[in-house]
Amino acid sequence: MLQATDSTCTICVTPTAHEHPTAKKTKYRIAVLSASMLILGIILDVVSYNQIVVYSVFLVSILSVGQFIIPRGIRGLLKLHLDMHFLMSSASVGAFIIGAPAEGAAVMFLFFISMLLEERAEDQVKNELRSLIELEPPTATIKVKGTEACIPTSEVRRGDILIVRPGSKISLDGIVLSGQSSVNQAPITGESIPVFKSAGDRVYAGTINQEGYIEVEVTSESNETVLSKIVELVEEAKSKKAPTERLISRFSRIYTPIMVSLTILLGLVTFLMGATITEAVYRALTLLVISCPCAFVVSIPVSIVSSITGSARDGVLVKGGSHIEQVSKTTVVAFDKTGTLTVGELAVKDVCLHNNHSREEVLNTAVALEKMSEHPIAKALVEAMDVGQQSQMITEFVSIPGRGVEGRIGQVSYIVGNRRLLAEKSVALDSLDEHTCGVGTMVYVAQDQEHLGTIVLSDSLRQGVIEAIHELRDMGIKTVMLTGDSEIVAREVAKQIGIDQYIAELLPEEKVKAINDLSIDGSSIMIGDGINDAPALAAANVGIAMGAVSSDVALETSDIALMEQDLRKIPSLIKKSKKTMRVIKQNIVASISVKLLIGILAALGLVNLWLAIGVGDMGLTFAVIANALRLVRRQW
Repeated sequence: MLQATDSTCTICVTPTAHEHPTAKKTKYRIAVLSASMLILGIILDVVSYNQIVVYSVFLVSILSVGQFIIPRGIRGLLKLHLDMHFLMSSASVGAFIIGAPAEGAAVMFLFFISMLLEERAEDQVKNELRSLIELEPPTATIKVKGTEACIPTSEVRRGDILIVRPGSKISLDGIVLSGQSSVNQAPITGESIPVFKSAGDRVYAGTINQEGYIEVEVTSESNETVLSKIVELVEEAKSKKAPTERLISRFSRIYTPIMVSLTILLGLVTFLMGATITEAVYRALTLLVISCPCAFVVSIPVSIVSSITGSARDGVLVKGGSHIEQVSKTTVVAFDKTGTLTVGELAVKDVCLHNNHSREEVLNTAVALEKMSEHPIAKALVEAMDVGQQSQMITEFVSIPGRGVEGRIGQVSYIVGNRRLLAEKSVALDSLDEHTCGVGTMVYVAQDQEHLGTIVLSDSLRQGVIEAIHELRDMGIKTVMLTGDSEIVAREVAKQIGIDQYIAELLPEEKVKAINDLSIDGSSIMIGDGINDAPALAAANVGIAMGAVSSDVALETSDIALMEQDLRKIPSLIKKSKKTMRVIKQNIVASISVKLLIGILAALGLVNLWLAIGVGDMGLTFAVIANALRLVRRQW
């Protein structure tokens, strides 16, 4: 490890060791040996060379790759668990014994090639996961007593100050202390456009600082970052099988014994119909090879894992294959309002004036008092005014929980709060005030007993929400908003975004009932912030948490988490889930159709072992794997 000794440190390098894939190279060399012996054996057989030599060459071809297949087939037989390794071992050895050594060697070699293809597919999915893991730099440059030090990321602690130069990856999650820059967050959130960051903004491990110098205070250690949680949950998801996947697993356990029995029966019937023992066994062995369910069994898990991995690269964290299958059946999507359809931050929408007072007077008074408070409404009011206009001297200040604040500016008393506070202070208000001032959260400002004006606050819509709702509706999916807000506010938001239905003034337990009612006629998705909406998320067929980068609870309680707070990813997720299930069905239909066709031809003696393994097993397996791996792509 290189360590900087002064402020001129610009490069942080840690030597990395890469595991030499000796085992894989050995398998490839053995495949080449087997193929060479197979070809040599065929040539020698064609030229009628000594049969002992020919058989010996074919035997080398069989045993070289058979070391990875035959022992597993024997173990399966001893455990009475007849799998594809047993089928292929039986077919190869049987063909060799009845005087068809070329076919026996071809069966073993081609099956071994199909195994390598399966491993290659699994490796590709693992590489996608590894690419997520490798997003986190192995080292970080931190400030230490006025100088810089380059240390392993695992040794960085909360509170340490990261130095992040242009073009560098950010090593850990943290808060920007100084500097400003654009950060490419695509590896974590899927955002295609760099996000501007300055002091106070959050940044995440694995993202890339583009052009500015920033210093970051670490808030999460290496095993606590959003990136580490993504990797952990994707790994867990691989072990959670979808219902279709579980069904195929159960099917394969009873399928093989049935096919072995049919194979034996075919051999007996063929022999009794006048065929020689060699012909009967050969035909039975061909059916045995065809019956191997490689493509059928492999296609489903490869499709599911490819889809999960591709979704993670697109900023959508799916916690199991079962959720992919469930999302594909979606008929209704329910949204929480605050923090989901809206950004969850109030802003000044309008100021209604009374008794001939000005907008500046009303806002200045409210801001002067509210800047002493920590309430979210106070934050919205303070942000609405320039700093230079917030210079009035407060001589008294009292916060009244649930109502507002009161205080004195100079020698004059003021009240800033809700209708209840002004009523308690006997300040006269127009009973139609809420209607004349629009819809939103009302903040009333009064001087002594005189009503100066009403400030209307509202929550702004989240970017992309209207497009997401329209796209879902175009897909024939019903959209519903569930909110605890008033009927008036809910109606206005629903009208703005074009949602199909809204249900207002709901308590958490009432949201659960609403979700249960919506789920009666179809499959439901509930989207919320993962904290207040946890009961509803759990009640839905699929719970999706918004913005997992900002909520640990979201990652823990939901079935799916959006790493970026972009609802446009919901239609994309549903489309990808539907595409995944289509790919699975394509693979199943192709597997069954090809196997059935070649099986019938094999039973009639019209197909030899070469064609059976080349088309019916290896070729078909390769085709379904290639089809499934398309799901790794980020966009559809």
